[in-house]
Amino acid sequence: MSVAESPQEVNDADNAIVLMLKSQETRIAKLETEAKKTIFKRLTESASASALFLGLILTFLSLREAFVTKPETDRISRLSNFNQAVNSAAKKRKEQILLEIQNPDPKLLLAMASATTTEILNDISTARAMLRDLRDEDVGISQLTVLLNESFTAGDIESAKTFVTRAVNLTGLSPYERSEALRLEGRYFFAKGDFANGRQSYIAALRALGDSPGITAAKAFDLADLIPMEYASGDCENAGADLLSFAQMINSPQVLPQIKAQLVTSLKAVMGQLPVQSCPDVSEKLDTIVLSTP
Repeated sequence: MSVAESPQEVNDADNAIVLMLKSQETRIAKLETEAKKTIFKRLTESASASALFLGLILTFLSLREAFVTKPETDRISRLSNFNQAVNSAAKKRKEQILLEIQNPDPKLLLAMASATTTEILNDISTARAMLRDLRDEDVGISQLTVLLNESFTAGDIESAKTFVTRAVNLTGLSPYERSEALRLEGRYFFAKGDFANGRQSYIAALRALGDSPGITAAKAFDLADLIPMEYASGDCENAGADLLSFAQMINSPQVLPQIKAQLVTSLKAVMGQLPVQSCPDVSEKLDTIVLSTP
């Protein structure tokens, strides 16, 4: 002990050293305890992390099932039901036509027509219900054409409106498909008595086809579909003008003889079924006009 240090100062210094040593021992003991628990702690933390990760995976799978897998499965199911309804309607109509050819018994044909119409109306109803939730890329003009034709035949104008609206609103169509959509729209307008808009839709359908010589037969087909409706509605002037255009088209070199014969035969058959209206001259001149040379 130096002369400058008092007994009290020496005692305080000793106490400080003792406290420091005790604190150090406490820290070492704590570290040893934590070291003993490290393995268990690591396992616990690893298990917790694994459980969290598994939970995230299950949540993702559940969300995928709810928002991706199930909607896609439902879409495929709706599309399948839609196509089945379209194919069923087309098949029933084909069977009826074959029966008419094979057995002309009026009573049998009437019974068959009644049963077929009822079944086709069910197919139309199914297709219409499925169509609401189908994407545009899942729907084709050919399918809508079948449904529209059958709707017109069955007198279901409300369903026809649904199919026409979908057809004309489809995007990404080829010129021919766009023309078909407009032609169907024209038929719908004529069916509901809107003759002016009906003819405008047919004119738009012809324009959509373009001016290539290779589409002459397609244009003639559209006119063959339009002329009887103009005739039946009493639009004599346009019926006569369109008949002349039809004759020029089918007599052009671009239209093969067999296609010309089919178009003429089809037009004559439809015109022959129409009641006599105020345009008898159009019907009388049909053979002369369509068979003449340009």
